[in-house]
Amino acid sequence: MFCADPASGAYEALVDRLLASPRFGERMAVWWLDIARFADTVGYHGDQNQRIFPYRDYVIGAFNSNKRFDQFTIEQLAGDLLPNPTQEQLIASGYNRLGMVTREGGAQPREYIAKYGAERVRAVGAAWFGSTFGCAECHDHKFDPIKTADFYSLQAFFADVKQWGSYYYGYTMDPELSGLSVNHPFPPELEVDSPYLMRRKLAADALVKSHLSEARRKLTSEVELRKKYDKWVAESRAFFELRPSGWETPSLSARLVNGGKAAEDGDVAIGEGQVIEIERRLSGKDELRLLLKPQERRIAALRLQIARDTRRERARLDARKLKGIKVEAAVRSKSGNRSKVGMYFADAEQKDPDFDSGAAVSGVVGGWKLPPFPTANPPSSIWVFETPITLGPEERLELTVTGETVLPLRVSVTPFSALNPLDVAECSLRDALLADKRSEQQEDLLRDAWYVSGAVDSKGLQELQKLSADARIFGNGRTWTMVTQSIAPLQVRILPRGNWQDETGAIVLPATPSFLPGRMESTNGKRLTRLDLANYIVSAENPITARTVMNRLWAMFFGVGLSSTTDDLGSQGEVPTHPELLDFLASEFRDQGWDFKRMVKLLVMSDTYRRSSSQRAELSEIDPANRLYASQNPRRLEAEFIRDNALSIAGALNVEEVGGPSVKPYQPAGYYDSLTVPDRRYVQSEGAEQWRRGVYVHWQRTFLHPMLANFDAPARDECAATRVVSNTPQQALTLLNDPTFVDAARRFAVRVLSMDAMSDEERIKQATRLAVSREANGKEIDSLSGFLTKQRAHFATVPADARKLAQLGQSGQSGHDPVELAAWTSLCRVLLNSQETITRY
Repeated sequence: MFCADPASGAYEALVDRLLASPRFGERMAVWWLDIARFADTVGYHGDQNQRIFPYRDYVIGAFNSNKRFDQFTIEQLAGDLLPNPTQEQLIASGYNRLGMVTREGGAQPREYIAKYGAERVRAVGAAWFGSTFGCAECHDHKFDPIKTADFYSLQAFFADVKQWGSYYYGYTMDPELSGLSVNHPFPPELEVDSPYLMRRKLAADALVKSHLSEARRKLTSEVELRKKYDKWVAESRAFFELRPSGWETPSLSARLVNGGKAAEDGDVAIGEGQVIEIERRLSGKDELRLLLKPQERRIAALRLQIARDTRRERARLDARKLKGIKVEAAVRSKSGNRSKVGMYFADAEQKDPDFDSGAAVSGVVGGWKLPPFPTANPPSSIWVFETPITLGPEERLELTVTGETVLPLRVSVTPFSALNPLDVAECSLRDALLADKRSEQQEDLLRDAWYVSGAVDSKGLQELQKLSADARIFGNGRTWTMVTQSIAPLQVRILPRGNWQDETGAIVLPATPSFLPGRMESTNGKRLTRLDLANYIVSAENPITARTVMNRLWAMFFGVGLSSTTDDLGSQGEVPTHPELLDFLASEFRDQGWDFKRMVKLLVMSDTYRRSSSQRAELSEIDPANRLYASQNPRRLEAEFIRDNALSIAGALNVEEVGGPSVKPYQPAGYYDSLTVPDRRYVQSEGAEQWRRGVYVHWQRTFLHPMLANFDAPARDECAATRVVSNTPQQALTLLNDPTFVDAARRFAVRVLSMDAMSDEERIKQATRLAVSREANGKEIDSLSGFLTKQRAHFATVPADARKLAQLGQSGQSGHDPVELAAWTSLCRVLLNSQETITRY
């Protein structure tokens, strides 16, 4: 079975190249992420987002670096318990946090602590023991030697994982949860380096610097620009001499408007220092209208501050119920005409990770999520205009503030802008302006500040704003991720019938399963830890883990495991068809250093793997299910790879980067309408992000992307060692109508039409080769040629449909005739919809 062809040097070289590719880690990660129940959301109730993508990057990196599987196991189960754990090991410990959790206000914390503990036992039992431990939560296993005491003794290993039954502060009143938004985060979390974000940040920063360098060059070479710059420097210096903070608090008037009508007098007042006092909570229909008259006529940004009011904050403020503040700006003339002023960025100075800053980029300004009181300094947000404005003598700046708040506010404005609005008017700019002799660095700072604050080049400024917005998305190359943090262990009891309210069961301590050899038990002098459990799982005493993992690896490459029940190797599972082979693979894996790439190569170099997928006629009755592996098993691609395959055929698959945040492909409008607490708005990714591999697709547990759900991807609410494979009409409809596949077909058509002059027949042959890696036969060519003719005729009579199909997606015009492109797009949709295209042979 494992005898390789002597002439297989080229094949082996191909295998080695694929194992060395970064794509290997991305492919294997999908397999493990199912097992680890990785998702971007928490699952229960509101199914809020959780910050965890660095864990996925860890998994991809582990497979690419060929991390020993025993170390891979230890770091996930107990990375935080290792001596002086590295950042990577702490990220790996996020495995223990991937079970579902809730922020529901009415949840019973003790009940959910019991749920979380039971889920971890099921997850570990399935992932590493290949056993249905969940059956023993309520009673001794009916078929396997797993006792209820084993279930809770295994759960006791995880009793030290810091967590809350409900992450809703209003119910728990735990100060560590105070001020957390309804969406996220779910502590404990750790800020970590993200290589992906850092690479993207450096690339974006380089583009920004290049743009500014060109602007500086023009400044030094054009006399008129230099005069304007010198005037701006003089005016700015005078501004800072009068206002050292760089901000002006202008006189203003304020009124409340409800449904377009003025509210009652006394609901809002202007106090000392131009503080806006709001006497009642603003409702959803209320608008706070402010008219500002700054002395400095040019305005590039405004600052909205919470003016602390210690007399009233405790009596009137319930920060947990504040949804945030949103601001719109306009220039109002004496006649009452209003000209809207666009904002391209807003951010909050407060960078506490425990609440949302409400940052907005790329021309969309969102609400400012307010922090809880008390805070060390009055929190503020800065709002930068798309184009700095200059007010005429009879003009005012009008601000419309909306949001459910009663907080006292103060508004300031500045004539200065910056690429990062939090740098607006900071000491470095003031120092540069007030310096008698400036360094070259200070001169560059002033030139850049003049460029972004003075609106001398509107087109250039807009381009720069887009570049700087891209750079801001990647922050400082760091991100937050959930990690495991150990605390004093909670008491774990055996729960009769799994009833969390029944406290009559015996207290248990951590112990490995009683039915396995080399059992480890806690003693009065030493309580076992998750690290002990992890070490036991990958020890020579435990015979189960290596068999479990190798059975699943076999299933990946042969379509079915040596035991077809990859999630249950107990007495109710199928006896392996080749038990000696499974033992051999398990021994090789364990005894040769838990080397994953070695085992993959061993499998794919085998004669069995390299056999044809055509079933041998003489074995159709003897072995109809091909359990003797006389031939390879054809099988449908998994959901993520169906999408990846279509994009690859179209030449659109983005494989430039490895790792990074989840991306959001096209999704039907309104699909998230039922998601509440918080309400969810799906914003699809743009540009190259749209075409990243399926391993990076956003995983919403309760509303899994329809394409993934239609092709049987698991919700990942539990460990999923096996994916069910169905065959439904919805799958064909998805391949025909999902915007991702329609756009892939259009790009596929562009690829075919862009080839050197070919006849229709030659193009059909080439398209077939790209789609299914074989030559089209005569019958197929005739059928597709006839279909192409009909499509041309249709789109020639309905040009609107042709233009719509030809322009679909974010790639815009292709340069091809719309009718011709639409006809070929229809043909490519047929090819991508073919069963053969989505099947692995």
